[in-house]
Amino acid sequence: MAAVHLEDILATSIVTVIAAFQLTRFALGVVAVRKKYKIDFPAVTGNEHFERVFRAQQNSLEWFPVYMVSLWMSSLFFHQVPASLVGLVYIYSRHQYFKGYSRSVEERRPGFQLGVTCLRVMLAMTIAGFTTVLLRKYANIDLALMTQGILKNSLGITL
Repeated sequence: MAAVHLEDILATSIVTVIAAFQLTRFALGVVAVRKKYKIDFPAVTGNEHFERVFRAQQNSLEWFPVYMVSLWMSSLFFHQVPASLVGLVYIYSRHQYFKGYSRSVEERRPGFQLGVTCLRVMLAMTIAGFTTVLLRKYANIDLALMTQGILKNSLGITL
């Protein structure tokens, strides 16, 4: 079994903390809009703008577990750099989603679509990583070595 060193998860850890800060910012945004429109707890209705901001925050919370699993599994089983980069794009997509939804229901769509694309990419990286590990363990096939050999022989690239 291979040991995981802190350097192997540093980028993913940083992206995770940034995502946590983003969720905190979204929650504070809901509190600010709640105060602006004088919507007392525990009410979640009463003003259209508040309801959109509240739903944007709730939707972000609903998708957060899927994002975290996708980010960490793609980082551990594929590679932390591309996984973390896609994770940062996902955070950007959530920002766009929150900002767009705060303005209108229709404006949430581009951010949401970008976010779903990021999740799909991270899940694809995870599946590729799982496949590589399973083939190496049970079929004695090392896709990483095969890929390096192909790159070296056909393109002269050494990794």
